Parts: sequence; structure tokens; C-alpha cells
Amino acid sequence: MEFSASAPCKAILFGEHYVVYGSPALSLAIEPRNAVKFSDGAKGVNLKSALGEGRISGGGRYIGQREISLYAEVARAVLGVGKMPDCTAEFLPAWKLKGVGTSASLSAAFAAGLYRLKGENADAEMIFAAAQAGDLVAHGGRASGIDAKTVSHGTALVFQRSFSPLAFNSSEAVFALPDGTALLLIDTNVGKKDGTDRMLEIFASQFGIRVPPHEAKEEQRQKISKEYAPLWEKIESAMKGTDAETLGSLMDENHLLLKKRKMSSNGIEKAVSSAIAAGAYGAKMTGGGGEGGAALALFDRGSIGAAAGKITGKTGFACHIISLAKKGACVD
Repeated sequence: MEFSASAPCKAILFGEHYVVYGSPALSLAIEPRNAVKFSDGAKGVNLKSALGEGRISGGGRYIGQREISLYAEVARAVLGVGKMPDCTAEFLPAWKLKGVGTSASLSAAFAAGLYRLKGENADAEMIFAAAQAGDLVAHGGRASGIDAKTVSHGTALVFQRSFSPLAFNSSEAVFALPDGTALLLIDTNVGKKDGTDRMLEIFASQFGIRVPPHEAKEEQRQKISKEYAPLWEKIESAMKGTDAETLGSLMDENHLLLKKRKMSSNGIEKAVSSAIAAGAYGAKMTGGGGEGGAALALFDRGSIGAAAGKITGKTGFACHIISLAKKGACVD
């Protein structure tokens, strides 16, 4: 028995951190894809990863490296707590980037493979539920659901979480980049990375929140939403069709909000300023932020390759021209 499952990565264009507390956000599913290779193995689900190894046995019991314990939650969500299949799952991330939803993407690919082993034809929402269970562990209980939704469905999404009752609402976004433009992803990681769970805690603490989002007071969540709402109104209008200058300006505005809330870093600021100097219409952090985080910049398609070379030459940061995904998590 040998097969692979895969899922795209994601890039949040607007709304990271605010989305955790109920604000809407726009997220893009992007390539390349992360993969999980399944093969025959000893008793239980044996996990192999660059972060270490582990095993999920009957009852969903996990033994192994703490950093990959999130996949036990994915297995429990798909298979319950009964007998586990005997197999080996090898996790093969395409990128080693912060801010592109790697934990959600690998969780979604793992879930798709487990559903095949279970003999079920899982849809995107079934895979999302399992991937979200793993992503909650990865993000210290604060994952909004946007990463898992985006990589499971494999499209551009408008996502908004509600709390009474708790629900993860999403719809396929009617969105396209202005003609002749493309997005550049800038990886600021040069060795030190702040975990997304830490950045989520820093964001929450500025609003007096020290509990998971669903336990926060409604007035605390409303204060966060109120700060972001004027920008989202402009974004909604721009999604119906806008020029590059306007979209770039909105990216700049979103970045300033996140910077105000201490989500940026010296590396991200260097990436943003270098992108603007290289001719970007706008640039912003994407994902969790902090040291080692990623930035997005909007360029003319004809000049984006030269701009990437300038940015790398000035900062040493790797640059990737984004390709939009064509499908969500699935067995390949």
C-alpha cells in the first residue's frame, strides 16, 4: 500500500489576527502543495517528519515528538478513538515558511489520506473539521479556522467566525487581482522564528484577553472588530474590481494596523520597505507575523521577477511569486 495526499498552502491577503475574533478576512489558496506519503507500517499510525517521529495507537493515544502531536488530534477527528490502521505517514512540506498555513495544510493532507484508509469519500468540510482539530493544537487553541478552511477548499475565501453559536462561515470570494499584476511572497526567516501561538497571545493581550477567543467577553471581541471594520468596508468595495494603486493602498493600511498591534518585526519591516522601493503598489505582513514571518507585495507581472532579485539582493530574503491553487486537499 502506497499513496500520497496533498493540500495547498494559504496566504491571507487581508484580516489576519482580527479574523480570530470574528472580523471577516480574505484568504488565498496557493501552490506549491504540501504532501503526506502513506505506506505500510508497523502497528498503529507511525508518523515521520523533519520535526521528529511519533505513533498513534488504539484509542488515539500518542507517543513521540511533541511538535507533531497535533496529528493525533487529526486522526481522532477522522477515525475516532478505536483501532488505528497500521501504516506509516511521512510529512513532506514543500516550503519551510512561516505564515503560509503549513500546519493546517499538512493536517488537511493527512486527514484526506486517513479518510481514504477509512474507506470514506470525504468532502472539503469533513477534511476542514479534522484539519482544524490539528491546527488548534499548533496555534495554542487560538486558530481561527481560516487556514484550515482555505487549504481544505483550495480557493479564495471570505471567512468569518461567529461565536453564538460557534461557527466557521466561509464563501468563495469573488476576487481577482488587477489586470497585469501578481503577488510576491517574501520569506524573512533567517534562523529565528516567533511561533504563531506567541503572536496570537501578544495580539490578544493588547485587548485584555488572556483566554481562548470563544471565552473572551463579547465587548472585547467587538473592540477588535470595530478597529478593523472601516478597512473591511473598503476591501469589500475593492473585491468587486479595483486598480492596482487602490489594492496596494489597502494592503499598506492593513499592514499599519497590524504593526500598531505589534505583529510586525524588524525583518518584516525590511521586507515591506524593500518591496516598496522595488516598485510594489503595496506590501504587508501575512499570517502570524513576528520574527521569521512572511510579507506579501503587489507588483506589475512584467517587473516582478526583477523586483524579487532586487529584494533578495538587498535583504537576503527568499522571494516566491505566488501561484493560485486549483484544488483543495485530496488524495493524489
